[in-house]
Amino acid sequence: MMQFFRTLLGVKGEMVGRQVVDALVAMDPKSASVAQLRVMEADLDKTGKLLTNLRADMQRERKEAVEARENYDRRLAAAEHLNGLLATADGERKSSLEVSLAKLLAQLEELASEVAIEEREADEAEALVAEAEVAYREKARALTEAKSALAKAERDMQRASIQEERERERANRAAQVAGLRDDGGSKLNTAIDAMSRRANEARANAEAARMKAQALGDLSRKSSDDMGDADIQAALAAVGKGGSPALSVQERLARLKGPAPEAAPLAITDKWSR
Repeated sequence: MMQFFRTLLGVKGEMVGRQVVDALVAMDPKSASVAQLRVMEADLDKTGKLLTNLRADMQRERKEAVEARENYDRRLAAAEHLNGLLATADGERKSSLEVSLAKLLAQLEELASEVAIEEREADEAEALVAEAEVAYREKARALTEAKSALAKAERDMQRASIQEERERERANRAAQVAGLRDDGGSKLNTAIDAMSRRANEARANAEAARMKAQALGDLSRKSSDDMGDADIQAALAAVGKGGSPALSVQERLARLKGPAPEAAPLAITDKWSR
């Protein structure tokens, strides 16, 4: 069970890591491109150092193999020389040569395996160098191609972003046009109705103003004498402006002083009663 959870968390971690990388690349593709190039350059440098070390190891192994082979060949030549001397020797000299030749042959048999090992190690080191050189060339070529590929990807992302913005604007315009086509008639009718209501309201206001002006004008033309009565107005016109005689100054003064007091009644005398 724990292994399952560890595996699950590992998978989830990889997914989250990819999402984070994608988000960072989307936010700043230029920096992401530079970072990727730096990673590839660091990897190329690492491979270059490894190749340098492998070449040094190969040279050392090859030198050891060559020295072992030269030592073996030299001793082999000495053994052949002893064998040639042994063919013409006799007595104690022959016995001494045989002992020396036997020692040298034993040493040559041991050196033969060492020479084989040194040469095999040199060949393996050379093979590793060849593989490392291939890997280094591939990484160098990949870095060169990555520079142009990342630049192209950056341009593609910019073009895609511009195209996305254009398509979004086109979709918005299409939606606006579709909205006008769908309810354009109702919107037009609403505008016409509003204008009609405004015109009717203006006409009603004008009529009210006209009636108000007429009423105020009629009231201003009415005098305090006729009170708007047609018969009174006709009668006043018939008598004219001088319908009543003018008062004298004495009469006007008496009117202003008030009415005269009434005379006291006469007393009845007794003679009438008699």
